[in-house]
Amino acid sequence: MKTPFKVAAVEFNPEFMEFEKNIQGACAMAEEAAKNGAKLIVLPEAAISGYIYRDLEQFLPYMDTIPGKTTDALEKVASAYSCYIAIGIAEVDRDTGLTYNSGALIGPQGYIGKYRKNGLNPSDILWFVPGNTGYPVFETELGRITMIICYDDTYWEPARVAAVKGCDIIAYICSSDRVLPQLGAEAAGKHSTIAAVQHQCAWNGLAMVAADRNNAESNPTTGVTVTYGGSASIWQADGERIAHAPATDYSKTMTNKANIIYGSIDPARFDNDQKKTLARRRPNLYSDLAFYRAPTDGAATKSPSQVMARAVQYRIDVNDFDGNLNRCDTLIKTIQADAKQSNLVVLPAFSFCGPTSKENYLSLAEKLLGKSTQAASDFAARLKTHLVASFIEKEGDSYFHTAVLLGPDGKLIGHYRQTHLDPMHDFLTAGSDLPVFKTDIGKIGLLLSDDFRFPEASGVLALRRADLIAGPVNWSGQYGGKLQDAEGLFDHPCAANTMIFWYAAAKTAQAYTVVANSVGNGCIGSSGVFTINPIDSLEIPQVASIDQEEVVSLAFTTLGNAYWMNQDKLVGGRRADLAAPLVFPLQSTALEKWRAAPGFDVNAWAAYRQ
Repeated sequence: MKTPFKVAAVEFNPEFMEFEKNIQGACAMAEEAAKNGAKLIVLPEAAISGYIYRDLEQFLPYMDTIPGKTTDALEKVASAYSCYIAIGIAEVDRDTGLTYNSGALIGPQGYIGKYRKNGLNPSDILWFVPGNTGYPVFETELGRITMIICYDDTYWEPARVAAVKGCDIIAYICSSDRVLPQLGAEAAGKHSTIAAVQHQCAWNGLAMVAADRNNAESNPTTGVTVTYGGSASIWQADGERIAHAPATDYSKTMTNKANIIYGSIDPARFDNDQKKTLARRRPNLYSDLAFYRAPTDGAATKSPSQVMARAVQYRIDVNDFDGNLNRCDTLIKTIQADAKQSNLVVLPAFSFCGPTSKENYLSLAEKLLGKSTQAASDFAARLKTHLVASFIEKEGDSYFHTAVLLGPDGKLIGHYRQTHLDPMHDFLTAGSDLPVFKTDIGKIGLLLSDDFRFPEASGVLALRRADLIAGPVNWSGQYGGKLQDAEGLFDHPCAANTMIFWYAAAKTAQAYTVVANSVGNGCIGSSGVFTINPIDSLEIPQVASIDQEEVVSLAFTTLGNAYWMNQDKLVGGRRADLAAPLVFPLQSTALEKWRAAPGFDVNAWAAYRQ
């Protein structure tokens, strides 16, 4: 498609144990959207069966095959109105007897293909087995479409793998509710995937149509009732949210009517700056992504730490080392005056040397143990804290953007060289590793500036079991944008200027992330401490202003052992086998073959000999 086309996210509410009636209802909603001109129509997860069954035996009579009765019925709508329909179906495979939480895509010519959910939540595992389709991408006249289902968005890989495969549009199929109460302690944490769906499109430059239910469902045989969140949304590929349904009104959920929201997707926006970063990926750094790490991973930190983290935000001027140092010192003194002991302090990028360009980097460059590291060492020792700063490092004939991690005694623990360089810094040399450093407050990973545009970077740090990520940045809004959360689903709304990539790195790596940016000279602050459970009132990210010199602070306990999700659970639940294409060299035959196939094809990356 060359011109904008209308899409629809359908908040369809199936009736419990009413298979045939739900097929009719789903067809009626799809037809209504099609009559209103929608060319892509997305319906919720398990849209024909309902969801909260007692066990697999109770669920089975309301499952369907794919293709099957549901796809047959929707084919008539898709054919009559020349549209595409994505719908969630609880699937039974008659040949194997296995059951899947699946999505089906139907077009004007009939059934196109399926996706079987990989990110299974604590409820899914009562009824479904892990998917075996990979993350397929289907060619259509609207663009290349992938399907992602609900809890899949706990992981960054599904959308990223699809993006690398050439995707343009995500059909996000969801029935997003709180964790089921019969799951015990896990149910205490608030969780709603539809509330935090933005990172899937934002990190990858993909358009998205996200559908959810907006009612409540009760199972009289178990006495369990769950309420779905509503909040369907539609996003342009360049990150603009163009339609958003309200969150569910919890006072009248049983009688909530189905709802359809519409938007116009512009294919011209499929070619955007964030999608172009795919060409700058560095698969040679990402090998950890293809390896499985068990929840019992010996590399993981065993004991939680009490941390007081602070991001220091101040103006950093060009070629003004002393002025930058003095402005930082003023804020360091405010931290010293605070009775609460700091454990981790992060300074903005180019902390003292100032912004770097092709014109001045030679004059700014220092040795690793030069004056920037010395100044950072002094601040760390004064505060008795771990401290992170950055500068331009010269080693031999190479120049790097380097971050240093100092210990509370002022000693250098380690350093990191930026691996994903900002385009404006192409005169620098990229680093060759994503290290994680063991400290007495946990394992700390470092990222710098443009690194945050690449979910693989924070993903590798998570698999190297970073408990904390420290990120000095120099950000003037040149990428990313503000978090657009689902109002009404967060216990505490995030700050309006919450930066989506920094927020998403913490959430998808399950590592507390401290990002420090400067103000003035085009930079727009928004430094913050970003948490691993941001939807819950216990985990409120703290974000600074866009223009004031200040320190933003947050106390927390690492590991998140009491939360519905933490890094142990994240690492144990991810599909390392399906992430393998992310580590293929950009020019490899394996990547080329895999990209040419719609879904998962093990032969694309495994050579077999007779």
